[in-house]
Amino acid sequence: VGTIFMAAATNYVLLLIGRMVAGLGVGVAFIAAPVFISEVSPPSMRGELNTTFDVAINVGILLGYIVSYLVQVIIPTEWNWRLMLGLGGLFPLVVLCLLSGLPESPRWLMLDDQKPAARAVLHRLGSTEMESEEAIEAMEKEIGVHRRAASSAGSKSTKKCCNCGKGQRLAVGLGFWQQISGTEAVLYYSADFLARAGLQSPELRLLGNVAVGCSKLIPELIAMRLVDGVGRRPLLMTSSFLLTVTTFLMGVAFVQGWSPVVVIVLLCLIMASFSVGVGPFTFLCASENLALSERAWGMTMCAAANRCTSGLVALTAVSISEWLTDAGLFFLYGSAGLAALVFYCRVVPETSGATLEELAAARAQAAGNDDDGRGNEGDLLGPQP
Repeated sequence: VGTIFMAAATNYVLLLIGRMVAGLGVGVAFIAAPVFISEVSPPSMRGELNTTFDVAINVGILLGYIVSYLVQVIIPTEWNWRLMLGLGGLFPLVVLCLLSGLPESPRWLMLDDQKPAARAVLHRLGSTEMESEEAIEAMEKEIGVHRRAASSAGSKSTKKCCNCGKGQRLAVGLGFWQQISGTEAVLYYSADFLARAGLQSPELRLLGNVAVGCSKLIPELIAMRLVDGVGRRPLLMTSSFLLTVTTFLMGVAFVQGWSPVVVIVLLCLIMASFSVGVGPFTFLCASENLALSERAWGMTMCAAANRCTSGLVALTAVSISEWLTDAGLFFLYGSAGLAALVFYCRVVPETSGATLEELAAARAQAAGNDDDGRGNEGDLLGPQP
């Protein structure tokens, strides 16, 4: 619907309405897709399967760059932007047609007291009878713990259930730190950065965008094969470190007046660094660190923090660039990336290889130890590599 509004818009107001409607759809997908994939995936493949969500986003970004280039070159008329926006509605239409065959999450069904339906979905997803019963037993235990805590009015447990707990704060932090390092500005304004670096041809700048899109997609395809074996933390920390270094180098490139070719390479390296960890695994880690009863709300806060930070970066990039110059802008983003690296090193736990219920039980045990005065930071954050 939003795409139709944008492609058929006759004035700015209709274009803005279409963009808002499309944005609402994207926002729902940002919340629902990672949660659903995490809840239906086996622990040994949860990271790889969850990464397909971000891979699909980057395929869309790359196709958008390619279509933009082709439309600009082949159809240089006042209708080219309508065609470009209209083509964006094809994939959502395909997804809409395929949704009817999608099963409900077994964990949501258990939370809704639909045990037979949850068992049927587990069987459909390939679980054996024994595996299904073990999963259902673990889910019942987690739900029972939450409901007993919620019924203890006035207790510390109730306050923890009602307030923003550690998992929710971690989810918000993950959403915020993913975007604050400025990668959205690179995506939105890469053509402008190339122009100011000396690349004058509009067609070549659009091809530079395509190169940036490829650099965002290809490393992610490699990272998705590694995440369940190597773990989340090593990839997040490596990605954040490389992103910080390449962003600072981008600032140096503008100070020294390096050639447009070097700027293109650095833009590609920034996106590649982002895509080996910080990009694809933010929502994965957020969903894994939230209990079943708080996962929907926690992921909503994560997505809200992520999109608000993304919007802030996109809206302020031009103003900051005019105030601090392009070099100052990237030095600022590099400093934010350095702070993000500290966050990933000190706060984010390792979650690979365990079921969601095992992770929830470990967090509950760590919280109990903390209440008894026996907990420490390592207990609260879970296993560290």
